[in-house]
Parts: sequence; structure tokens; C-alpha cells
Amino acid sequence: MRAVIAIALVAAMGGAEIERAQQVARSRESERAQFHHRYVFDLKDDTVTQIEVITEFRRLVLTTEEHLRLGDQMFSRGQREAEAAMAPTRGLVTFKSKLRFHPLNTYADVPPFKMALGPAASPAAPLATSPLTPIDTQATGESSQPFKERGGKSVVALLGATLQADIPAVRVGPASRALGVVLEGREIARVPVDFGRLD
Repeated sequence: MRAVIAIALVAAMGGAEIERAQQVARSRESERAQFHHRYVFDLKDDTVTQIEVITEFRRLVLTTEEHLRLGDQMFSRGQREAEAAMAPTRGLVTFKSKLRFHPLNTYADVPPFKMALGPAASPAAPLATSPLTPIDTQATGESSQPFKERGGKSVVALLGATLQADIPAVRVGPASRALGVVLEGREIARVPVDFGRLD
């Protein structure tokens, strides 16, 4: 079972994996929730509230779920359409994180937060202390509705942000690694992820 999961993570998905992802998307809501639960890590950190992993397999599950929500039943049973939808992100794994900022922050823009990945776990690099290497990350800010300051000037407050980083799945492999968020070299949050147990 572990070998099959590892191949699914690091290699392009074939017909059997596509059909299996579509079956997950067509399953009961409770089963889908259980599937997605392994990929989402809710944190109690003041700033980093969630870290998420989207593998190629899970991305197809999410895409198929969205098509089903829109009433497109055929997408969930067609391999050609699935392959076309997967083409732009073939071979990539996506890391996401949700950030929440203090209501009284003075940020004009999202600070340079980065997703970061640790080395494969080993006695020399345990998950709890292994160094995190920043990954090229895109940040999308979340702002409040405009409001007026005392002087009558209309402003918005930066409430939070979503971080996203896409890297080749072959760089991750089926190892256990620490995944986290850093800011200017300082670790903000981390979670252990066993990529060998993810589809």
C-alpha cells in the first residue's frame, strides 16, 4: 500500500488513479470529509491558523467535487476532461496556509511570509527540530470593508492572508517532513506531515 501511495505522490496520475479520485469525489459527504481531514492541519497559533497540503490526487478530488456542486455529473466519470483539468498543475504539490493578523496591525501589505519545508525525517533531522527551507510563495491579502477614520478618510484593514507554494512532487517524495511558515528567517509555525500516507 505504501509503495502505491508513494508513486501516486511523485508521478503523474494514470487512469486508475483518476478513476479512484473521481470515486472519492462521488462518495458520501462524511467519507469525503474524512479523506480531506488528513491534508488539513488546524493550528492554535495566533497568526498561522491552518496549513494544508494539496497533492495531484487531492486536487482532482477537489476539482471533481466542484463540478458536481455545479451539476456537471459527466466530469466525475470522464477521464479525458479530468486529464485536461489536471494539465496546468501536473506533477505539482501545493502547500497553503491561512494567516490572521491582529485587528490593530499597521500593515500596508502582507509581510514576506513564506511556506517552508524541512528535510526528510532521520535521526540527524528529527521533525520537531529540522531546519525549514523557505519556498517561493504567493500571498493573497484579505482586507476589511472600507471604513472611515476619525478624519473622515476611507481606509481598509489587512485582516489576514492566504499563502500558496507549488513545488514538484518529486522534491517532496513519500518521506515524513516538517511543513511550516517562516517570516524573514524566523519560524512562525510547523506541522509534521507523513507524505507517504497521502494520496
